[in-house]
Amino acid sequence: MSKHSIILKISLFFVLATIAMSVLFKMMYDYEFTSVKENLRVHYHKIAKHVMFWHTGKDSFELLLKNLKDEKIIVVENPDIYNAVVRQKKFDTISCGMQNFELYEMGGSRYMLTPEITGSFLLQDVIAKPININYMWLLYGAFIIVLAALFLSIAISIYPLKHLQLQIKRFGEGEMDLELASSKKDEIAEVSNEFDRAVKKMSSMMSSRAIFLRNITHELKTPIAKGQLSLEFLQESKTKEILSNIFARLTLLTREFVQIENITACDCQVKKGSYRLSDILDNAVDLLFLEPSSIEHNLDNRKIEADFELISIVFKNLIDNGIKYSSSGMPYIQKRENEISFCSRGDELEYPLEHYIQPFVKCEISTEDSFGLGLYIVYYILDKHDFGFSYSHKDGINCFTIHLQKH
Repeated sequence: MSKHSIILKISLFFVLATIAMSVLFKMMYDYEFTSVKENLRVHYHKIAKHVMFWHTGKDSFELLLKNLKDEKIIVVENPDIYNAVVRQKKFDTISCGMQNFELYEMGGSRYMLTPEITGSFLLQDVIAKPININYMWLLYGAFIIVLAALFLSIAISIYPLKHLQLQIKRFGEGEMDLELASSKKDEIAEVSNEFDRAVKKMSSMMSSRAIFLRNITHELKTPIAKGQLSLEFLQESKTKEILSNIFARLTLLTREFVQIENITACDCQVKKGSYRLSDILDNAVDLLFLEPSSIEHNLDNRKIEADFELISIVFKNLIDNGIKYSSSGMPYIQKRENEISFCSRGDELEYPLEHYIQPFVKCEISTEDSFGLGLYIVYYILDKHDFGFSYSHKDGINCFTIHLQKH
């Protein structure tokens, strides 16, 4: 469990609260016990005074008996009881007239043994009740139960956060078929319900976008095909050349729309496998209708974990990008430990790489064969693979590098 976890902090709070309240209840228990015991000492000190008054001659023996009777005290004359009591552990000692009166408890009764100077006779408190403050522990137990119930209630209320976190993680990985709605009434349920509504709204928007792009590309293909077919019946002229270029650009735009939709669609999942770099390069070259020998490289049979089709598109786009913007023809591919660089001679990019990985952003050099989606698609696919992507320029050489392990 993380030290920053909410449930850990709440647990620590309740543990500290339980310890603090346990100490407080122990202090209250000791105080209550001491208070009850002190009241008993006052009562038995009064008994001891009656005995001492009789001993000093201030009271008669008859008056002593009367005073003891009023206090519900009797003189024990049974020697067996006497012997049994004095063998018990002293409960307390009362001092009166510089003499000690010892208190004992046995069989639910309390006894007082007078000092030897008074005759060492045994007195019994006939209505004595044992000191009982167990209600303090009952109160403590009730408090602990309430505290535990409160902790469990909070823990149960917070538990949906873990489920919400997992669902948000799935959402971040591209899943849209999530069920987050909650029937509870607390704040976490409100957050879950709001997030559920946001996911459903976004899913609807993404679905509408996909349908829109598919429909518009489908609708464009037919008039473009008819226009290109009609051009074949026109005589060569400046107008035919302009129209031909327009239709070529529309065809390219339609193709790139289809490609970006296929790659960034919500249901696009990376299906990784172990593939050789040389095979990936061959597939990328085939997509560009180039000869394999036309690309200079030092790739070998090393394998990487990737989606073969998607990573082939990355290679294709980076090679195509090098061809379009190179001032010396074909690019070359250089493999190092955990990096694959696509390099070509050319001018340094005017802006940082982050600028060019946005859709519909092109390099400064004018070209009629791109709508600025190449690097955006590259970055998107590499991010799906958890690969890094960087750019560098040195000695007139542009290098776009794939990092198989993110820094």
